[in-house]
Amino acid sequence: MNAQAVFPVLQERADDLAALRQLLTDDRLGPARFAFLSGPTGCGKSELLRTFARQVTHDGGTYLGATASRTEHLVPFGVWAQLFRGAAFLLPGNGDAAGLLDGAQRHAAAGEAPGDGTVPLSAQVVNTLCLPLLDAVERLPGPVVLGIDDFQHADAVSLQCLAAVARRLGAKPVLIVLGEAPDLPSAQAVLQAELPLEPHSRRLRLRPLSRPAVRDLLTEHLGAAAAERLSDACYDITAGNPLQVHGLIADNRWSDPADGAPAVDSGYTAAVLSCLHRCGDEAQALARHIALLDDPASTRVLTQLAGVDTTTLMRTVNTLNNAGVLSGSRFRHAKARAAVLDNTAPSLRAALRGRVAEVLYRGGAAPVTIARQLLAASPVPDGDWAAEILDEAARTALRGGEPDLAHDCLVRARELEPSDEKLRASITATLFDIEWRTDPCAAVRGLPALAPAPDGLDGTDEGLRAAVPLWLDDVESAVAGLQRINAAPEVYAPGAAAHVQASLQWLRLGYPSATGRWETVDVTEGPAPTTPFADPLSPEVQGAVLLSRLSGTGPDTALADEAERLLRRYRLNERSFAVLLSALITLLYSDRLDAADAACRRLTAEAQRIPAQNWQALFTAVRAELALKRGKLADTIQLAHTALSTISQDSWGVGIGMPLGTLIMAGIASGQLEIARRALRVPVPDTLFETPIGLHYLRARGRHHLATGQPQAALDEFTAIGALMAEWAMDVPALVPWRSEAAWACLALGDRTRARALAQAQLGRCTALQARARGEALHALAACGPAERRTALLEEAATAFAECGALHDRAAVQRELDGIEQRKELSTLGEWQTVMERQEVEPKESEAAPRGRSATTSAQRSRPRPGQTAPSPRTTATAPRQQPFVPTVRPPHGARPDGESLIQANLSDAERRVAELAAGGHSNRQIAARLYITVSTVEQHLTRVYRKLHVKRRTDLAAMLRPRTAALAHAANGHAPQGQDSAAH
Repeated sequence: MNAQAVFPVLQERADDLAALRQLLTDDRLGPARFAFLSGPTGCGKSELLRTFARQVTHDGGTYLGATASRTEHLVPFGVWAQLFRGAAFLLPGNGDAAGLLDGAQRHAAAGEAPGDGTVPLSAQVVNTLCLPLLDAVERLPGPVVLGIDDFQHADAVSLQCLAAVARRLGAKPVLIVLGEAPDLPSAQAVLQAELPLEPHSRRLRLRPLSRPAVRDLLTEHLGAAAAERLSDACYDITAGNPLQVHGLIADNRWSDPADGAPAVDSGYTAAVLSCLHRCGDEAQALARHIALLDDPASTRVLTQLAGVDTTTLMRTVNTLNNAGVLSGSRFRHAKARAAVLDNTAPSLRAALRGRVAEVLYRGGAAPVTIARQLLAASPVPDGDWAAEILDEAARTALRGGEPDLAHDCLVRARELEPSDEKLRASITATLFDIEWRTDPCAAVRGLPALAPAPDGLDGTDEGLRAAVPLWLDDVESAVAGLQRINAAPEVYAPGAAAHVQASLQWLRLGYPSATGRWETVDVTEGPAPTTPFADPLSPEVQGAVLLSRLSGTGPDTALADEAERLLRRYRLNERSFAVLLSALITLLYSDRLDAADAACRRLTAEAQRIPAQNWQALFTAVRAELALKRGKLADTIQLAHTALSTISQDSWGVGIGMPLGTLIMAGIASGQLEIARRALRVPVPDTLFETPIGLHYLRARGRHHLATGQPQAALDEFTAIGALMAEWAMDVPALVPWRSEAAWACLALGDRTRARALAQAQLGRCTALQARARGEALHALAACGPAERRTALLEEAATAFAECGALHDRAAVQRELDGIEQRKELSTLGEWQTVMERQEVEPKESEAAPRGRSATTSAQRSRPRPGQTAPSPRTTATAPRQQPFVPTVRPPHGARPDGESLIQANLSDAERRVAELAAGGHSNRQIAARLYITVSTVEQHLTRVYRKLHVKRRTDLAAMLRPRTAALAHAANGHAPQGQDSAAH
């Protein structure tokens, strides 16, 4: 037969098969011939034996095989029974011997006969169990091969029987092939004692496949293209172990990874687990310990974990390296490590992690490394050392930007309830700081656990932690905490009492209405709120002093300079957060918008990296207010929404009034009232209105009332703001210019006198550095003041808004100035049209004199006299946005309406300006940039213009406006508009 056509080709095993065939057929050798197949686990010894067995039987020989098992190596006659039954199957008639073998196994299992090989075989056993097999071997046709796989696990009695048969072999050659793992204890000692193995023995050591052999194997199963793409990676993963390579072949048989990386799945992991099982208990235990370690461990750590000496450890490590499972002391692939962990019972895994943590601690490993083991350990080893390591690891994790790991470490440390009082206080305090960054509600829930810090522990934050409930509108708890510290200052760490003073300043700033509640808290006075910045006590006090000066005297150059210096000085952390936020707010209300924006972006990015969602939300809210002050309404809306969604509504506490107020005002300013309505429906704490943040929210709510036609409700809101600011001694126009807001409400109610008084009073309180508030007061005064001063006041307001970067407000004022100029031009045109109409009417009046010369139309009576200007948009209290009167120009019958139809169509100022620019060829984006409005607003205006003028496209609008544009130009030069003569005749 053609053997090549029957048997598959084994990669790099042809020489080994040839050596076995030579041992079997060489007539120069004696009857008993031995071949030892050794090699790492999974290298293909079993496959080689099976292939050789097929070749022997194919050539007319006989192969009797057996496989030893690690779990059955103490079962007497286990291997011998497999050989004996194979011979009995080939040569029937040995039933008596088979029965005797079963009986011998039962006697050995019952302990009636030794099965450990310590007692030589009796003559009866030799005669009844060995000689029948020897007779069968002599009678079998052709050469005979006895093959035992995993020989190192064979039971001792079977080896004695094998030796007895080998000694008694006659002239017929018998090849005994024994497959074994060289790194495991061998059974050769029994054979060595029974008979010499040389010179009729041969050792064949199988090695892992080479890179070319792996490529050839992949080509055979997956094709040349896949082999070319995957072979190197497969070799690196398996180190050429054939069993694992076949596992990868199974994983990649139906996959086609585009990136060149092989799929590593169940086939590979099953092969790894099989290799580990065959390597023995010591190898499996070591693999479990290595899998639990995140980093490579030293030999000393591994010996302690495995509980073995260095020699045994190194032998086991070599076994796993040779099997392709490990590379050094690490797994060759992450999936191998995961498979070992997944194949370990959860309870055992948790117990082992406690053991690993203890060994790592004794070995001086990094706290974070030990903490990761303690977090998954059950039970945790006894002693305060575990809590100490977890506390230290939490601090390290915080510095490294891993707050989640730090939080988990501290929670586990608190659960351990260490006996050290100082350690317990440190754990609780650090846990509070972490939770405050991400979930203020959870942090406040843990406040009752904040015990006094023992001597030696830094207690500088205790006063501030006691004041934390203020954020969540729990003034009573804050005051109680401060009273507790003040009542027994000797119990708390040095510095705590001083920080009570800082907390009191924040309490006064945050809840000025609740002054009476903290009167019982009497500590030594620290720096007064308006003390110059000589040497503040702490960053927290610096922040309180900064805002105290801002709310007391308003922004000034020194205050803004100090805010910029503090922003440059401090990096973001728990201690510096308050002063950094205070500095940002100071720059915001000092109209140093560029510096505030740059600092706010940097701090927002730092809060994201830490991460600290609470800080990130607050900085984003400040950025939203910055965008609003600059008139970037779309950015304002987006940033306010981002701030509100970063943390929960409950975690915002009273601070929610800041982004909500900003969002409401941006929605109103952009004409998107639905955004403002939705923001107003968000519930806010009642105590919000006891805080300065509530002033910001009330202002926004008042503006919404005014925008929706409720001027009296708006006035009530604005006057309430004024009363609170007076009560709290912070009536600073830069914070909330409530008088200017109230002036607009009075104007809408028709009370021009009160409106003018409020605007003048607001203007009188504005300092030179409060340009924004000054601009708002001037704008309101222009609306309700004398008409002859309106232009001058608006020009001053535009200049003030330009100084502070209020683009949207400046654009609104500029539109009013343009409207005034436009009305002047139209007024001149109206006078000329009146003269022309009189010339046309006078002859007719003379003809109609009998009917009465005084007959005039109501339209003529209502026209302005020469030199008279159209009324201001705010001169009528009941209609603050009333359009100026313009004389009617009647087009000839059937003629197309000219540009004056824009006025007759009752277009608003905004619609008219957009229409004129559109007719002049400007794009929507250019119009938006010129008028400081959004493109969406331009589109809305044009839609209403088209509807009112009954046109469908921009070209129609351009054709309609050309006659009016020419008329304005000629009127300005003292000429009659084109077409007027023909129209008159």
